[in-house]
Amino acid sequence: MDSPVSLDLVLPIGAALLAGLAILTLMFAARSLAARDTSVDSRITAYLGGGHAERSITLNDQQIAERLNEVIKRQSFAARIEQDLAAASLPLTVPEYLLIRIATPLIVTLLALLIWRQVPVVPAALIAGHLALSFWMRVRRQRRKQEFSDQLPETLDLITASMRGGFSLVQSLANVASDVQEPMRTELRRVFQEVQLGLSVTQALDNLVQRMESTDFDLVVTAIKIHARVGGNLGQILENISTTMRERAKLRREVRVITSMQRISSYIIGALPFALALIIFTINPTYMMRLFQPGLILCIPIGAFISSVVGFLIIRKIVDVRV
Repeated sequence: MDSPVSLDLVLPIGAALLAGLAILTLMFAARSLAARDTSVDSRITAYLGGGHAERSITLNDQQIAERLNEVIKRQSFAARIEQDLAAASLPLTVPEYLLIRIATPLIVTLLALLIWRQVPVVPAALIAGHLALSFWMRVRRQRRKQEFSDQLPETLDLITASMRGGFSLVQSLANVASDVQEPMRTELRRVFQEVQLGLSVTQALDNLVQRMESTDFDLVVTAIKIHARVGGNLGQILENISTTMRERAKLRREVRVITSMQRISSYIIGALPFALALIIFTINPTYMMRLFQPGLILCIPIGAFISSVVGFLIIRKIVDVRV
């Protein structure tokens, strides 16, 4: 008789605490986003020393976010997160991303409590909420990198044609940036802006390589560096690299077609046990909770989880053919 009463007390209190934490986190993140002034005029005014009166008015609203930003930027993981945000083209600072990453598991856990009304779902929901945002970030980053790689051969052809028309490399990058699609347009414009701010062309291109982590573009930057030292016909070199990239892309697509069935099988085999367990848990929670009782029976879900993950990783390793 005691357990139902305690469960009825724990669920509302836990849901209320999770909702409160999630709301506070989202409010702080929204306040930080709203307090940012990203207009070009305001940044130039602040750089030139003007606008102190307006800044003093909003200082109280921004000082918490600024102090939090300063503290987090001193940490070792901040640089990596900032690079991932730039690669995913997300207009967020590191503190804002961390606040959203804290709020997402709380919201997922709250929804899980409202749906299943079982305390044991809390750890699984927290883990799922944490992994969901990381998975979304990774997919968005990989998709953007893939689009960048697909646009690279055509972009090299445009740069080569512009250089043969008499423009320099920097001018060619600026001209091509207005003719290509995203994400190549944004990245080339950023390279041109970094050059205007005082960086060398090779440094700006190295920054682009670090953001996109593209081995193909790293080859392009290496060719530009060699040309800057020993000279030569850069247009012809870029044209040869573009032809090589097209052949590699064609071979890569053929490999993906051949291994498509195996990749789909890995996704189905990896997701089927978890989806089936979730469905059974939704229909009959009492039946599934017997698997998580202390004792030797607990080895069944642990072994099933480990086997599913290992099988998925093995299949993915087999079909991961590098070209």
